[in-house]
Amino acid sequence: MNIIPYRNHVPREWMTDGSFLDRNPNMSYLLSSEQKDSSSILIDASGDPDIILQDLKQNNSTLKYILFTHNHLDHTYLIPALAAKFPAAKIGIHTSSLEALSSRGLKEVFALKDGMIICLGDIELLVVHAPGHTKDSACFWDRKGNNFFSGDVIFGGGIGCADYHQGGNRNIFYQTIDNLMQVLPASTKIFPGHYSEHYQSLPPYDLATEKIKNPYITNVMQGKRGDFDRDLKEFSIEFEPADHRMLNESDIDKMCAMEEETWIPQLQASRETMLTRLHNGHQFLAIEKESKLTSVAGWCYSKFSIEESQNEFPMKFAEFSTCKSCSSINAKSAFIYNVGVIPSTRKQGTGGLLLQWAFEKIHAAGIHQVFLDSRLPSYNGSRQDTIEHVEQNPEFKKAIDRYFSHNQFPSNKEFALDPVIRFYMKNGFSPWLIRKDFIEDKPSENIRVICYINLDQDDSKYQNI
Repeated sequence: MNIIPYRNHVPREWMTDGSFLDRNPNMSYLLSSEQKDSSSILIDASGDPDIILQDLKQNNSTLKYILFTHNHLDHTYLIPALAAKFPAAKIGIHTSSLEALSSRGLKEVFALKDGMIICLGDIELLVVHAPGHTKDSACFWDRKGNNFFSGDVIFGGGIGCADYHQGGNRNIFYQTIDNLMQVLPASTKIFPGHYSEHYQSLPPYDLATEKIKNPYITNVMQGKRGDFDRDLKEFSIEFEPADHRMLNESDIDKMCAMEEETWIPQLQASRETMLTRLHNGHQFLAIEKESKLTSVAGWCYSKFSIEESQNEFPMKFAEFSTCKSCSSINAKSAFIYNVGVIPSTRKQGTGGLLLQWAFEKIHAAGIHQVFLDSRLPSYNGSRQDTIEHVEQNPEFKKAIDRYFSHNQFPSNKEFALDPVIRFYMKNGFSPWLIRKDFIEDKPSENIRVICYINLDQDDSKYQNI
């Protein structure tokens, strides 16, 4: 496979002297098959169409695909000119941005999904969904040549910001980098979406070097979640929205309305229960749109610590969710017992964003250990059509039953079969404990998976690297 890199500045009116785009021009890449009657793939649309056409003619190649790493304008702004010059080229973008790209009047647009393989001659690219910078961030991995086209997920010497307006999330970004470092060989060559101001040389950049010199990657590999979060927040501060706030007793009517809209009937907390939680010092964080709560996270502080026996952990949900919250001075952990998102705003990154803000509040209180009880609706299945529709997953049910019959804790792969647990795992939690008869919840057979995260230091990460 031949790779031609294109280094291009976006239009001058988009940036100021010394801005990020000025210091780090966009990169796009033309990948050409070495086979007879070769075909090519263009990754991102910031290269000059006339120069690309000239290179294609010189290599006697035709452009078959234009693939996007994400839907930021500096990566897509030349797509109208490219589509006009190469009308037969198929245009791929992550499924979450498919409608946005199609609405620009483009034809031949198709969805990129995690695990998809794009084949063209001797080119074989694995699509890797890599959210964090944006919700739709995708990378392309040429495993045979060990080339990784990372978009704005990994730069030479850094990573992209967390753009919350496009579904970005600092905590999910940490998990993405963590996952990539576990699967990419150190010899991988990185082709990012921007030229590196740190190295002042064209890509590729060596992943082995990034593991030493890239502060974000070294923080992840050393498990320094808190340092990663602090640095990325500073880099991303201009993109952070201010639509979240803490709730108090004056919001009780809105809280009750949201409770009814969010949960199946047997899980809805009564007005009395919510008032008890507020009176007991519990914290409630909400995202609000047009005076309506769209999501709420609730938690209390506890003296319980991960170092204690699991037998000391609350046996019942009521102990977990209505106990008196201790002061943050005496607390060792936080118990998150409510992460609710109204159905109309689900699958838009709202839940992950809510958790990110909750983590920030908890961390600011000086608390690093966080526990959360996760439902497992795919155990029995849940068919409340207006609120949720989850099919029973026999493989997942078998794994949970095996735990109770043979004390064999399910693997992460088995836990991830359930959509709710999978969501929490994507946000950094690890399943830690399974409690039976924890709460009345028929879809979950009254079972809860207790998950855990340390917001400051993942001590279990990469100890041998």
